[in-house]
Amino acid sequence: MREDLLTGLDKAVLEVTGYGARRGTGNRPALVVIDAQNKFVGTDEPILESMKKYPISIGDQAVRAVKNIRALMEHARECGVPVFYSTSGVPASELKFNSFAKKRTPHEILTPVPADAENIVELISPGPEDVVIKKCYASAFFGTPLMSYLNTLKIDTLIVTGFVTSGCVRAFVVDAASYNFNVCVVEECVADRFQFAHDMTLLDMDIKYADVIGIDEAIGYLDSLEG
Repeated sequence: MREDLLTGLDKAVLEVTGYGARRGTGNRPALVVIDAQNKFVGTDEPILESMKKYPISIGDQAVRAVKNIRALMEHARECGVPVFYSTSGVPASELKFNSFAKKRTPHEILTPVPADAENIVELISPGPEDVVIKKCYASAFFGTPLMSYLNTLKIDTLIVTGFVTSGCVRAFVVDAASYNFNVCVVEECVADRFQFAHDMTLLDMDIKYADVIGIDEAIGYLDSLEG
């Protein structure tokens, strides 16, 4: 996490306010994979090359994050931790009601979209026990049954991964914190199209809404739950 983005004054304000302290974790976590679809992840190439096939993709940085998500997911499943996915997509008939439609670029509209664009990346495809939440807006809580499912399982901690850091990941994290979950964002398991947005969002979430942790810490936490 880019703590070097903080000025001396910022650090002094943090010390006075107490923002940025760790919230910690509970005993009943769930792993959440936000929008790990081909259209967002793309190909294992630099972003502009990846965008030639998937116009709104991230490219190689997202592919690296997916590999880390896979490793984290294996530990979660071994420990019996439930895995939730979200996917983003708006039916054509509802585009006129959706604010994201206003952000579509000519490049995105004119570039043919591969048939598998909406699919979750194969490397981390859902298993039979996993839950996939379909959403039309940024947060996987908005207009979905996710909160009901988490309540049913008595989940108290959400381990957050996926795409993109400053968009749907952030929206989910803010809502999760508003619902009083313990929230951990795994730094190596998220990515963004814009590096500045990725760095600033991770820092801001860590200060206000979540604990931004490394993958080794996340795996250690999961492994500690065994038995």
